[in-house]
Amino acid sequence: MDSLSSTDTIDLITGAFAEARQGGPHKDHAVILLHGLCGSQLEMGSIPKQLKKAGCTVIPMTIDNYSASLTNPRVSPDWEEWCSVVESKIARLKEEFKTVSICGLSMGATLALAVAARSSELLSVVLLSPVLQYDGWSVPWYQKLLTVVYDLGIRNWSYKESEPYGIKNFDMRRRVASALEKDGVAAVGAASIPARHLRAALRMISYVRDALPLVRADTLIIHSIDDETASPRNAEVILQRIGSEVRKVIWLGDCYHIITVDNEREIVTNETVMFIKRSIEIHGNELSRKYLAHSSPLKDRRQ
Repeated sequence: MDSLSSTDTIDLITGAFAEARQGGPHKDHAVILLHGLCGSQLEMGSIPKQLKKAGCTVIPMTIDNYSASLTNPRVSPDWEEWCSVVESKIARLKEEFKTVSICGLSMGATLALAVAARSSELLSVVLLSPVLQYDGWSVPWYQKLLTVVYDLGIRNWSYKESEPYGIKNFDMRRRVASALEKDGVAAVGAASIPARHLRAALRMISYVRDALPLVRADTLIIHSIDDETASPRNAEVILQRIGSEVRKVIWLGDCYHIITVDNEREIVTNETVMFIKRSIEIHGNELSRKYLAHSSPLKDRRQ
C-alpha cells in the first residue's frame, strides 16, 4: 500500500475543512420545494433558509398552470404534466447531486406523493398538510358539488379563499388578508383557485389515493389536528398505505392548514430539516433505515 506524502496529507486536511465549510455531506443533497396549488414559494416559510444552513441545495419550483405566477384560468391543466416537470428536474439533479428529496405543502405535498409513486429516484419526502380529500371543518357543504358543476360544463369560475385562510394566528391572518386583497397572493397562496386547476388537482388526488403503496422513499408527514382544509384522516390514510419502510408522522395542535407560517412554524421547519438530514446520513452510512421509523398516535389536544 502506498504511503501518503506530506503534500497529500495537507491536501486531505484542506479538503476536509473545505467540505465542512460547504455544509459537509449534505452539500451533495438537493431538496425540491413544492408550494400549494396556485401558490408561491412564500408559503414555505423559513424552510428554504434553514435547509441552506444545513448545507442542502434548495430547488424552489414554479410550474406552468400550477404556480400562481404562471396560472392561466382559461387553460385546463393536466396533473401529469405537473409531475413530468418535477420528474425532469429530478433527473437533471441526479446528474449533479448524490440524492434528491422533495418537501411539499398542501397540494404540493400531494404532488410530491404523485411523483414519489412514479419515481424511484427520491431519497425522502416531507409532506406538510397533505390533501387527499377536502374534508376540514371550514370546507363548505357544497364543495363536493363543484365537481358536478364543472362536469356539466360550467367552468369559468374560481374557488375563493376565505377566513381563516389556513392560519390560526390572528395577527398573521390579518396580514395575509391584507396581502390577498392588495396583491392577490400571500404566504397562504393565491386569493382564488380557477375551476380548471382545482379539477386537475382532484384528478391527481384520485391517482395518489390508489398509488400510495408505490411510494418507497423515506416519508415524514406533519399535520395539524385542527386543519380546517384537510382533516387528520388525510395524514392517517397516507401513513397506513404508503410502501415506505421509514415513515413518521408529527401531529400539531396549535395551527391550521398552512403550518409553515402559523403558530408552530418553528417546529415544522426544525422537524423537516432534521428528518432530511438524518435520512441523508443514514443513506450515506448505510445504516438501518428503520432508525427513523416512528408512528405517533393521534391525540386530540383540543379536549
